[in-house]
Amino acid sequence: MIDWDSGHYEQTAAELGPVAEHVLSLAEVQRGDQVVDLATGTGNAALLAAGAGALVTGVDTAPRLIDVARDRALAKGIEASFLVGDIQALPFEDASFDIALSVFGLIFAADPSRAFDEMIRVLRLTGRALFSAWVPAGPIDAIAATFGRAVAAVTGRRPPRFAWHDADAVDVLAARHRAHLQIHEGQLCITAASPEAYLDANEQQHPVSVAGRPVLERAGTYAQVRNEALRILREGNEDPQAFRVSSPYRVVEVRRPG
Repeated sequence: MIDWDSGHYEQTAAELGPVAEHVLSLAEVQRGDQVVDLATGTGNAALLAAGAGALVTGVDTAPRLIDVARDRALAKGIEASFLVGDIQALPFEDASFDIALSVFGLIFAADPSRAFDEMIRVLRLTGRALFSAWVPAGPIDAIAATFGRAVAAVTGRRPPRFAWHDADAVDVLAARHRAHLQIHEGQLCITAASPEAYLDANEQQHPVSVAGRPVLERAGTYAQVRNEALRILREGNEDPQAFRVSSPYRVVEVRRPG
């Protein structure tokens, strides 16, 4: 299980800001809407929704990130509530919210079915949910897969990952609630001073990298895997003077039957 309080996820969260903006533009939040941001992290989507006049609650399992989100809200003069909680067991009554959001948060739920059901449970009958999911393509996905395979080879464990980007897979979850899906495509541009600088920052800051590195170092394979990741980044680089890659994602919109 990933400890999202480790590393400095706020750096990655800042990188994901444009996706939060995309999700909010699709959500069409209105003043007075009751909004929940699931696995809010540092509060990107929650703060945008609150800035639009919604009554927002952000939920995350990571206490440190919740503190960061609260500090950001205070600094921006934005009113929003943030609490530590599990998106698989939300501490809210049924039909509490008009909109549920999740920017690359729901996709990390250990039990996808339970997390999806909880998201739908807390929505009103006329409510809607929007969450983003990575599409398995591009250099960033390739290096994540490289490290993932290496850790699995050492530990002998590779937990199955639900295909949140796949409309057919998500539709199986939605059908139990007679909910309907709409898929919106997106591309996130990721930049850095160089491929080396991007990898250096990622291995020091991202909780997944922070957790995986010691496992590979003890096995003596970290340097080899890191070199392969760097090769992938160099080959996929779109800017020979610096570093730029594009990572495709989808925003899945779920609407209850009403």
